[in-house]
Amino acid sequence: MSDLRRYARQMRLADVGEAGQRRLGDAMAAVAGEGLKHEVATAYARRAGIGGIVAGEVDESSLAPSFIQHAAPRAVVAGSRAALAALRAALFTSTGSPPNSP
Repeated sequence: MSDLRRYARQMRLADVGEAGQRRLGDAMAAVAGEGLKHEVATAYARRAGIGGIVAGEVDESSLAPSFIQHAAPRAVVAGSRAALAALRAALFTSTGSPPNSP
């Protein structure tokens, strides 16, 4: 499957578009490592089209809310939020804000 077809749905989003998808493809995400939180972050970042995944810290204590007591759900939330942060950084670092924001 071509990259264009694979990411067609998210490229329809005004905040992504073709230019944003290219930025994602050129970006590096420091989310790889051992454990569930890293696995979740790596999977989401790869599936969104981040071009490179390198080792990095996923700080569960700052990314998962304290009311989640069990380890597995905390790891999933932390990994998800780490991947989202990597996507936002790739999409909005050069502009500082989403393309359609005031």
